[in-house]
Amino acid sequence: MTGSAKIYAGKAGLDGVLSGLALSPECQTGDVVTVSATGTSHDFAVLRRRWIVGATGNRLEITLDYPVRGR
Repeated sequence: MTGSAKIYAGKAGLDGVLSGLALSPECQTGDVVTVSATGTSHDFAVLRRRWIVGATGNRLEITLDYPVRGR
């Protein structure tokens, strides 16, 4: 998450929900991810994707941003 997304998530009590979030590799830059928690919907944007490749395997890192811009 970006700094602004971390701040928002902390204030909204979403830290636990977002830390366990497993987004699909089908998520693309610019997609909006809506998290329903605490009786409210919270929108985050997929800011960037990065594949991390190593000897133990590959993993996709997806960076979420807040607020969603250009919507």
